[in-house]
This record gives sequence, C-alpha cells and structure tokens, in this order.
Amino acid sequence: MKIACLLADGFEDIEAIGTTAILRRSGMSVDYISVFNQEVQTGSFGTKVLTDKLIKDLNVSDKTVLTIVKSFKELDKWLFAICAGPTVLGILGYLDGIKYTSFPTTEEFMPKGIKVNQPAVWSNKIVTGAGAGAVTEFALKIIEAVYGIEKANQIQERILFRVFE
Repeated sequence: MKIACLLADGFEDIEAIGTTAILRRSGMSVDYISVFNQEVQTGSFGTKVLTDKLIKDLNVSDKTVLTIVKSFKELDKWLFAICAGPTVLGILGYLDGIKYTSFPTTEEFMPKGIKVNQPAVWSNKIVTGAGAGAVTEFALKIIEAVYGIEKANQIQERILFRVFE
C-alpha cells in the first residue's frame, strides 16, 4: 500500500515521523508531500524533513488539501488523520455518524461525528488518532485496518510495544 503523508511547516514531529516509521516496518510505502511546495518542511520542534513530492506535482486539478482529501475519498482510498487532522475530515462531513478520535478542543469541527475517548479508532475506511501520545496505537490501528490484526500484532511485538505489561 502507498501512503501520502501531507506535511506543512509546523507539523507535529512525532506524529509524522513516528507514524511513518511504524507503517514502513509493515511494508507500506510512505511519501511525504509538501503542501506548501517547499522541499523541506520543519516540524514544530525543529525536525527538518525532505519531502518526496510537492503538492503541485500530484495528479489533481486543484492542489489544495481539501481537494486532495476529497479525491482520495471519491477513489475509495483509506484516510488517516491524527490530532487536529481529523478536523479536515469533519469539515468535509466524512466523520458524520461514525466513531472518531482527535485532539481535545477540535470537536466543534465534527458536530455529527461520534467522539470516543480512545487513542485510535477505525471506522469504515477512516482511521483517526488522538495526538502525539497515541502515535503507536494510531499506526498499529492503520496496519490492523489495512493488513489485519495478525500483521499489527507482529509489528507490535517487533517494536516491543506493550510486551512488558
């Protein structure tokens, strides 16, 4: 599976890099896409990431985040969002009537969604994560949704997540 991780200056370092690292362990291909058409994006804690592509290079007519997310949804692709990212899905109505999680204080953008207090949630072809502290659960939930629980458990064991409990 190929994943597009949309990055803008100020992205949450651990959310982007931690999630990507775990997804790549599962065999997923992850490309960082710059939404501001600059090759290097800087995280909120100073981590610099050289992106793989610029948003202008994507094969969509209107090069905005909302349009790209809409085109992915129309093509029945998976959508993954963490922290404040689910607000985009909420604005587009994609969380209406389904369970989701996100950073506290973002609920106003998902008035018809069903907010749950969990680190990561899978509903339909959408996986949402609560925030930086939920990165591992978020990535493992994506792997479970796409490849199945066995693969997610394999990765969980490989990274020693919750094996000491």
